[in-house]
Amino acid sequence: MNDKIANQLIRKEKQLLEKKDPLDVLADLIDEEFIEIGSSTAVYDKSEVIRWLASDDKSERAGTDFKVHALSKDVLLLTYISLIREKPGSDVKKAMRSSIWRSRNNRWSMVFHQGTPLK
Repeated sequence: MNDKIANQLIRKEKQLLEKKDPLDVLADLIDEEFIEIGSSTAVYDKSEVIRWLASDDKSERAGTDFKVHALSKDVLLLTYISLIREKPGSDVKKAMRSSIWRSRNNRWSMVFHQGTPLK
């Protein structure tokens, strides 16, 4: 696998995690066929993720231990540990996260995401 592509996907994942870029830039990273399975077992689609990206969420989010695994030449699995502080002074919650990214027409977008809380 190409290190340049792996680093590009890690950068895109961090953009979504940190929510600092304009909404249209972030929304463009999410595939039209996107699904997420939340820790509550709820299933979310792109429109629900865009609502979350647009929300005035004050949480602090970061990622660590990023790894990229090729599933095919156009589909990559990215895994990492997220560190989330819901509000200043609160405990940090950790989760093992996985995202599947797909390349179509020379453009990478996230098609699947899931997070599993770590104790």
